[in-house]
Amino acid sequence: MNKHFLFLVFFIISSTAFSQVQTNALKKASRLERKDTYRKLSDDDGLFLQPQFGMRYGQNPDPLFSGLQDLTLYYGMGVGYRKGNLSLESGLSLYHHTSSAVYFPIWEREEYVMNSDLAALVLPFTFRYDIPTGEKENIRLGAFLTSNCSLIFLKDDDSRAGSIRGEDEELKYSLSSETKSPFFFKTGVHSKIRMFNSSFLNLEVGHFFALGTNRQYTVALEDAPPREISRKWEGITWSVGAVLPIGVLEEKFRKKE
Repeated sequence: MNKHFLFLVFFIISSTAFSQVQTNALKKASRLERKDTYRKLSDDDGLFLQPQFGMRYGQNPDPLFSGLQDLTLYYGMGVGYRKGNLSLESGLSLYHHTSSAVYFPIWEREEYVMNSDLAALVLPFTFRYDIPTGEKENIRLGAFLTSNCSLIFLKDDDSRAGSIRGEDEELKYSLSSETKSPFFFKTGVHSKIRMFNSSFLNLEVGHFFALGTNRQYTVALEDAPPREISRKWEGITWSVGAVLPIGVLEEKFRKKE
């Protein structure tokens, strides 16, 4: 009786273990199948989402002052379509511009007057070309060109008035600003690095440039002739983002149903 009982226990344990091995093997095969499916979908042509964050560093245009003092922080969400090695992208981005300081010659020295802070809603349009590299084509390298158009200024506190105090006197000044060209551009190189077999990390290094003045400031000191100062949104830039193929997202949602 004890032998039969032990045999029964051994049979149950063996069956359970074998069943568990089969279950684990099926789960592993299913994971590998999903992995291959996501990888294929991420390489297919089609729509994708692209969140992005970046910074711009611009030179101070005043020859008396050097250094990277003209800054921009930008972030947003884009949507694009890829066909082979080419892709077109657009969306909306929020740009925070901090222009380099404006100085005015007073009392035989340069005196600080202001710097400006702007926030603008920007429409970008990007043309991108890249080629896959490596045996598994996990990295794509290429170049891009982006045109940006400032649609709406959400924060604009450039116009102001105040006074500058010296040792023996105080002078009043006024400052007004005017939007000129809403267009500025970005060009450079990028790399897309595959993540989780279903998306890409997008890294960019490039340069902002403008064909005309983006912002013009007019500074008036007491009764002195007004002085006009121009600013362009130019300089080196870097950004980091993600490429999320719509086909992969749809497949993942179907798996959850």
